[in-house]
Amino acid sequence: MTEGVRRVVTKHNKAGKAVLFSTDKVAFEKWPGADAGSAVVWSTANVPADNSDGDIEGAKCDVGVTLHGGSVFRVTELGPGFQTPMHRTLSTDYCMVLSGTLELVLDAGQRVRLLAGDAAVQRGTNHAWRNPSRNTRCRFMVCMIEAEPIMINGATLAPTPMWKMIVFSLGTLLLPKQRSNAASDRPPEERQARNRGLRRVVTTHDQFGKAQVLTEEEMAGLTAPDAGVTGVPIWTTDNVPVNNADGCESAGSRDLGFGSGSVFRVIELEPGLQTPMRRALSIDYCMVLSGELELILDGGEMVTLSVGDTVVQRGTRHAWRNPDKHASCRFAICMIEARRVMLTGKTLEPVP
Repeated sequence: MTEGVRRVVTKHNKAGKAVLFSTDKVAFEKWPGADAGSAVVWSTANVPADNSDGDIEGAKCDVGVTLHGGSVFRVTELGPGFQTPMHRTLSTDYCMVLSGTLELVLDAGQRVRLLAGDAAVQRGTNHAWRNPSRNTRCRFMVCMIEAEPIMINGATLAPTPMWKMIVFSLGTLLLPKQRSNAASDRPPEERQARNRGLRRVVTTHDQFGKAQVLTEEEMAGLTAPDAGVTGVPIWTTDNVPVNNADGCESAGSRDLGFGSGSVFRVIELEPGLQTPMRRALSIDYCMVLSGELELILDGGEMVTLSVGDTVVQRGTRHAWRNPDKHASCRFAICMIEARRVMLTGKTLEPVP
């Protein structure tokens, strides 16, 4: 297992100013008997999230595959040839490949190959993750948000029990590893050329409750109101917990800022650019994808972030800055609706 994940977490001081709560490194926990593991960056007990000090132990919660009623931000790493058990969780999962090659396997038989920089929106479907490479590890981030149960043909699609996943994992130890074909390990030049855009894969259910691909497309960049900021909206939901049923996909591709529900997007800042100070009624799970990024808090603190670093932005007033004068920086952000925070008798209002 490779090195862990740097984590920066914010909170409010007694005056309502943004300050650093912690900055540390999260170690990967190896899965029993498997060449795979994960690092839980943060979790919330509920959605909408609670950004008060009443739910500030997000690093210490006992999180399984998901956390009932809340959200989970984790980074997962799979060794060459490893495949997870087929499983379903009552959640919407915002996923992005950070390194290597990842295969999304659906229970109806479809397989989708994802490369570094590709995103997947997993809408409560039965699936597995597989690293098809023969010699390269794969790492991806996942933001999981509690979702409502789905009913198809009068039957509710239940989550996969943990004991089944454990039995499956132990069973795979007795099986020979699947060999990858030549197409699985694409040469670096093809990987670089293909990743100029951002590719999105979204799943849904067919009429029998089996998983299938809803959309698979290259996303175009959208310029935000602030000059020099480019945002790519990957998916949005109107509410949390999320509704993954048919007919709720239309909200997914809208980019209407943030008011409620959840938003998953990639943001790119031009060299030297700093965004205005803002506060949203959300908890934001962030990861730096390229370049360097500075998080500036209205309490006066600033922290510099590098590729692979994560931030848990707990409803605090902040700005983002690209300190590099020559290269742009890119980061992924998942915003989840949060409750209003009250300090010293005053409610902290959003700052657009």
